[in-house]
Amino acid sequence: MTKQQMLPGFADPVHHSQQWYRALLNAMSRPGTVCAPCGEAMPQQVPAPCSPAAAGVALTLLDHETPVWLQQPESPLAHWLQFHCGCPLTHRPEDAAFAVITDSNTVPDWSRFATGTPEYPDRSATLIIQVQSAAAAGPVTLQGPGIQKEAHISVSGLADAFWTMHQANAALFPQGTDTILAAPEGVLCLPRTVRIRRQTTCM
Repeated sequence: MTKQQMLPGFADPVHHSQQWYRALLNAMSRPGTVCAPCGEAMPQQVPAPCSPAAAGVALTLLDHETPVWLQQPESPLAHWLQFHCGCPLTHRPEDAAFAVITDSNTVPDWSRFATGTPEYPDRSATLIIQVQSAAAAGPVTLQGPGIQKEAHISVSGLADAFWTMHQANAALFPQGTDTILAAPEGVLCLPRTVRIRRQTTCM
């Protein structure tokens, strides 16, 4: 293994994963809100091409029962996740419980990921997408459960195709995928229940 593949995970696995889980729970229940654990819970060293925030999400959610699809499967990140999480890797998007997307400028076609079934909509994939920044204010309007009237966000480093795919995904409800945007500021979640309206192109 290389040095990157052997980098540490959380400094305090129990407490830091709990902080991340609470942040993710808050962000998923209140779409449009950027939530983050305390600074100490952010992984300090992570393998390329992963960001500390995306690594924190992965360390919290992935385990031996969650098949993972990686956008860059030959990167040091693959071995690092297997070492720390014990998660199986899959090259078939339709078999993945989670997808880790580290290049948000080239978001893959969402139709390839599992969206569940009418009887079991929970048997769907969650997309962890690494972005340059996220803020709870901006030109993108969100509406749906967990949002009082509407919320406004801005996200940097995200392909325009993402917003089109999310709109198509929302139309599948109760089926569909859920999305976690991992930014330096924290996590911003877009569950399948959220409807999006863009005022201008989000840079």
